[in-house]
Amino acid sequence: MNYMGRLAELWERIPEQLPERIKERGYMVSVNQEKKDILITGINPSFRERQDCTGHYAFDFRKDILENPKGDRYWTPLKRMLCSGEIDLRPQAAYLDLFCHRDKEQSSLRKEILSCDGGVAFIAEQLNIAQHVIEEIVVPKIIVVSNREAAAYWGKLAERGCIWMGYKLKHIEDLSCGELYQVEGLLESEERIALEIKESNLKGSLILFSSYACYTPKEKRPTAEKLQELLTQCPM
Repeated sequence: MNYMGRLAELWERIPEQLPERIKERGYMVSVNQEKKDILITGINPSFRERQDCTGHYAFDFRKDILENPKGDRYWTPLKRMLCSGEIDLRPQAAYLDLFCHRDKEQSSLRKEILSCDGGVAFIAEQLNIAQHVIEEIVVPKIIVVSNREAAAYWGKLAERGCIWMGYKLKHIEDLSCGELYQVEGLLESEERIALEIKESNLKGSLILFSSYACYTPKEKRPTAEKLQELLTQCPM
């Protein structure tokens, strides 16, 4: 699937009802071209006024982030999560935001995008693209969902009517660094945003619903040691 082409085409027909800044700022996306054992997902890239340039931007997670010595409030905790002491999981890791529009305030997703005409379709198509990348390119053994709000898009809140990608999840255990689930397949729901995906390639994969923000207490963040341990538990 040419997901970069799909994103470019989507931005050409952004609904007029959406905030103008969404189209003006462009999208930001992590380039994924191969399978990785670990996938870290955010919800959407930020945009810092007077610091970030507008326009579409694709980045290489390994070269531009993990191997970049420059510190960053968002990326530094993530780097520590993948590399600690003798454990280095960076070569096994990929990154993907579920949505590619650039906005610092994540509340705008609910208040300004999903609430307007055409907003749900815009978000659903972005999520459709992300799900194809996850299912067909990365096919991870472990997924770290780093944003609490993002949990709803995986099917974790299906009993509340939040289907979206619609994964059938089995609760495994609660950890100090989050809630651990296992993918059992896809929900039998017509509300899934990628009905063309009939069978999931993620069966058996583990999903850790967690947080690694700079303000998250150290003891509640996933560690390289914990991720390595989970990799040994994964049946895939």
